[in-house]
Amino acid sequence: MTGLHGRPTLDELLEAVQEFLTEVIAPVTPAEHAYHLRVAVNVLAVARREAALGTEQEAEHTARLAALGFADDRELAAALRAGTVPPEAETGVREAVFADVLARLAVANPAYPAQEDRK
Repeated sequence: MTGLHGRPTLDELLEAVQEFLTEVIAPVTPAEHAYHLRVAVNVLAVARREAALGTEQEAEHTARLAALGFADDRELAAALRAGTVPPEAETGVREAVFADVLARLAVANPAYPAQEDRK
């Protein structure tokens, strides 16, 4: 079962457009448009990863904030700006922010953490 909207799924639709651009359009694209075509293909790849990972990542992010005692990003940012984050929570805040950065990279540039691990 594929859910309410059936097939093709969102990922299948995005993949079809991505393949069309890469396989059919790219070979005949003039050089002056090649960069924008690569950007468009990358945008589709990011959208596919966000669609696949976003719901779980958002739940994990919300859980990390709640564990620190914050309802949302705005509340955490306000506490950081005001200097009201207790010293004993600073390590947890750093770990939560780092986890959020890794989650964002998993969508925006999944190869980045792997590149960093090699260093």
